[in-house]
Amino acid sequence: MTDEYLAGFFDGEGCFFLGKQEKNGKFYPKAQILLSQSGPEGLVLLEQIQKEYGGSIYHHLKIGQYKAKKDAYKMWWNREEGVRLIERLLPHLIIKKEAAQTVLTHLKREQC
Repeated sequence: MTDEYLAGFFDGEGCFFLGKQEKNGKFYPKAQILLSQSGPEGLVLLEQIQKEYGGSIYHHLKIGQYKAKKDAYKMWWNREEGVRLIERLLPHLIIKKEAAQTVLTHLKREQC
């Protein structure tokens, strides 16, 4: 799998998001880097991505849960892995380049 392929996949299916998380009545910025896929073939793809780019996969929905027709999986990256991932993909992203740069800036600021 190449950086170019994964960047294209993220442009279509991925999410770079900087939102807010509440803690003790205060709101703090929270960065998220996510991919979602369903079915056994989707899980195989996420596992291939994980081998090359790190990240964690979890079983998000089971068949029948919320009327899901297939098992659904989500993949996310922690701060260190997220920085490495975005730095590799950024030159190749098109649609989500700005969102990825915003998340990267936040993740690097948190490392200080």
